[in-house]
Amino acid sequence: MKKLIPFGYFASIVLILSGVLYFFAANWQEFTRFEKLSLVVAAMLLFYLLSALSTKLLSHQVFLGKWLLVAGAISFGLCVALIGQIYNSHADSYVLFLVWLLPVLLLAISTRYSPLAILSFVLFHLAYWFYMNPSSYFIVRTDFQEWLIYLVIAVINLILFFLTFSPLLGNKAIRYMSYTMAHIMLIGMSIFELYEPYSGWTNVLYIAFAAISYFYLVTKKMDKYISIILFTMVSIYVCTKIVEIPFLFGDAIGYLGLQIIGSIASIALIIGGVLLAKHLSSKHTETPIGQAMKGILIVIVTLIGSFMFSISFGGVLYLLFSSFYATVVLSVLFISAGLFLKKLGPYVQNTLLFIGFFSGLLEAFFLSTPITIFFLIVSGVVTIVMKDGIIRFLSYTTMIGCSLNLVLDELGLWVHLELIFIGFALLNAIIYYYVRSEATIKRISAFYALSFFYALTFLENLLWQEIIYSLVFFLITTALVLFFSRNDDLFMLRLTLLFWIALFISTYYDLVWSLVHKSLSLLIIGFVFFAITQFFDRRSGLTVIKNEKFFTKKQWSLIGLILLLQLGFVGYQIGSNESLLTNGKEITLELAPVDPRSMLQGDYVILRYDIAEVNELKNVISGNRVYILAKKDKDGVYQREKILTSVNPTQYQLAEDEVLIAGKYNGYNGVILGIESYFVKEGTGLDLQRDAKHAKVRVAKNGNALLETIY
Repeated sequence: MKKLIPFGYFASIVLILSGVLYFFAANWQEFTRFEKLSLVVAAMLLFYLLSALSTKLLSHQVFLGKWLLVAGAISFGLCVALIGQIYNSHADSYVLFLVWLLPVLLLAISTRYSPLAILSFVLFHLAYWFYMNPSSYFIVRTDFQEWLIYLVIAVINLILFFLTFSPLLGNKAIRYMSYTMAHIMLIGMSIFELYEPYSGWTNVLYIAFAAISYFYLVTKKMDKYISIILFTMVSIYVCTKIVEIPFLFGDAIGYLGLQIIGSIASIALIIGGVLLAKHLSSKHTETPIGQAMKGILIVIVTLIGSFMFSISFGGVLYLLFSSFYATVVLSVLFISAGLFLKKLGPYVQNTLLFIGFFSGLLEAFFLSTPITIFFLIVSGVVTIVMKDGIIRFLSYTTMIGCSLNLVLDELGLWVHLELIFIGFALLNAIIYYYVRSEATIKRISAFYALSFFYALTFLENLLWQEIIYSLVFFLITTALVLFFSRNDDLFMLRLTLLFWIALFISTYYDLVWSLVHKSLSLLIIGFVFFAITQFFDRRSGLTVIKNEKFFTKKQWSLIGLILLLQLGFVGYQIGSNESLLTNGKEITLELAPVDPRSMLQGDYVILRYDIAEVNELKNVISGNRVYILAKKDKDGVYQREKILTSVNPTQYQLAEDEVLIAGKYNGYNGVILGIESYFVKEGTGLDLQRDAKHAKVRVAKNGNALLETIY
């Protein structure tokens, strides 16, 4: 029972936090804006208070105080998001995540607690993402500007990566995430003609980066996760270059030539990857990890290379024989060679089986029923005969895919998709129960059982069905997490916990069941979890946890200062917005809306203003501040008179029926006013999209605008 207590506390915190998020995202308009703000600030303070109290009342559960501190940091982000919702700031604005990032980063530095560092890393990249891809407006940048921003993010991630090897930031999770992001940035920058002429030079940068990484792994201490990331990313990079071949040489060598080159390049990727993996592991043969890593790295390159080869060489065979059935013969030959030619060695065998099953699965979907049945039988036999975990996963997946194709397409049972998913979930659960001696098949069948149960929550059902499927899946995954916690099965614990968390994320975007009802349900379940956990915690008699350290008095003092900083920011934002609402000049603008959902703030309507639609502004750089001079017409609606690029708004002489509105030029055909998002109660956005024609806006003397309402 003692092993279940940490999960009980963790579950209750996640459930309560999710309930708070769902509640405020629902934009429940029965509350006034001050009541909403009071509630969310109280929730933030409560988490911080509970974190401090747990050190006194539950000192034997050191982890609880730390988790509650993380919950407090997350609730601050919800508070900032709610302020944006109330005062109609941009949905998912990068500024929201930057403001959220600052205190979380300070908390991470002060406490040196790993989850806070990871949260900081995630918030930084979310801020970057929404800066580059704003959700409620668009901004035009030059190729060089975008390329340079990507390069800066790549360099920042490289700096973080190197810092993780120092005492300053000895966080392995940040090490692997920053290393992965550096690869992703450089690969994205190197795509042909995306940022010409800079993308060409990025290929040189990436190849140098990959070569230095490989040199480090060969000559220094080998890190298995860095090795896996390196081989995976380099394989993806090679595949992007193969995909670019038609764009570079398509007219010169023709379609057949392209497919042949793609096939050769895929084989070169596989052979080169195998040789590099063997060379890398040969430098570390004295450690068990050397041989294990060799197998993992070879699997990575063969998996990716085999996928590319199946597509490329399949195209060659089709052009030569004018029939897709020629690829079936090829697939059978590869599978047969992989199964029976054992003298080729395990790595060559696995490569052949990868190619055979990849192409076979595609053929099973797109060719005739006999072909589907044939590959179903073959994959079933391989699953039983082969002991290799990766090959079993591939053949088992092929078997699942063929079975679904037969049931849904050939038998025409799409109308009974719900029952089919239930049947496949139960079948995989039965397989899991009866093959307990086969660890790999157990894990694979458990994965597919949970996947099919999880898929049921995505189907378009009646409200009561939606609630039942979500509730049943929640109960199943919760029970499994508890069960595997007691049995010390780490793989299954992580797998079921992953599905458990995924349910909360997907449920947020499920439109069938309202956010308010979801919120109340999660809050009730969260408090029940906490009460039950508390009951068993008291009965457990646990008094101390070894090797666990809590925060020092100095760290608590820093946490208190950061909390004051958060409260100060919240107070400033509320005060400045309320001042604008009280003292700003009210104007009416024409608009044309559309309707999506924000990550944290719920449903909103994207607004476009007539006065902000402009022709290209010469000599004005994208992102520069401009001012729209608007004048009231005979209908009381403010229309644009002209756009000013260099003016002091507080000193500009305005007539009684004129106003200056500040904005930023988007670089193409519009001015971003900062009032392009209007948050609405869940499910009402489509009505506003159809009916709303005007917006009531408050404008301050400095030109800043605040959206009050639309009608």
